[in-house]
Amino acid sequence: MFKKNITVKVIAVILTALFFLPLGSAKAEAAYSIGFQTETVQVTSPSANNLQYDRSFTIAGTSSLRSVWVCLRGPAGEITTYPITVYNGSFSKEIWLRFGAGTYTVWVGDNNKQFDGRIRFEVQNTSTDDYFNLTPSGLVNSDNKAVINLANSLTTDSMTEMQKVKAIHSWVTKNIKYDTQAYYAGKIGNYSATDVINRKLGTCRDYSFAFAALCRASGIETRVVYGNAWSSSQKKYELHAWNEVNVDGEWLSVDTTWDAGYIKNSKFVVASTSKYIGMNPATFNKTHQLTKVTLY
Repeated sequence: MFKKNITVKVIAVILTALFFLPLGSAKAEAAYSIGFQTETVQVTSPSANNLQYDRSFTIAGTSSLRSVWVCLRGPAGEITTYPITVYNGSFSKEIWLRFGAGTYTVWVGDNNKQFDGRIRFEVQNTSTDDYFNLTPSGLVNSDNKAVINLANSLTTDSMTEMQKVKAIHSWVTKNIKYDTQAYYAGKIGNYSATDVINRKLGTCRDYSFAFAALCRASGIETRVVYGNAWSSSQKKYELHAWNEVNVDGEWLSVDTTWDAGYIKNSKFVVASTSKYIGMNPATFNKTHQLTKVTLY
């Protein structure tokens, strides 16, 4: 339902990541110099270049800004960004090295569209474990307290994985309304899972972020996927986002957007169902065409 293009310039190579709505170009100038501060931001941790970490590291420092952005490049060129709020002149955030063992390049800047390379360093991830689908990304922020508290209120340790997935699916489809105004205006925001949960409003990507964050906070491996979905009203395929969850070793497709309700006369009608949770793959694929497993 939307298209976002983010272009990240690293060294002299332009890396393009296709998303659902043009929200601008994020550029990281990968100069070879190592730096930890600018006039407005100083990184105090890590305190040196090329330090080794197991799975994650904490980036901390001081800033005169209200927020800072981290751009992370993985060992195979994966690009992702993280927003960090500055409190009383200081910031601190755990960054998960989700793309496997190897060298990660880190940039820090004042926005998510361009990183000038003045703050640039590398870290090494020593872990060879696969925890990509269980850990938070910048926008699927499953480590946020609000997300964790909500997940804990919806699930218990005594539940099976499917019971947890159904409980989270039920909350998302009953409490988040589809943002028809944003959809028809073509103005899709760049919201984190926490933003979506607080706003209780969003389009398909927002639904998928909220669902993924709550599932990961509950210990359920979850992906955000992009593709094309059949629109019965438009009589054509449209760009769409949904989820895949690992339940007892089997990956199942879940579409909380479609299960939340439907649009009638340009308005969203709440009509929560569980039709698109674990549907038979052959049936699901008649209306959904997967094109990409995202880095979220």
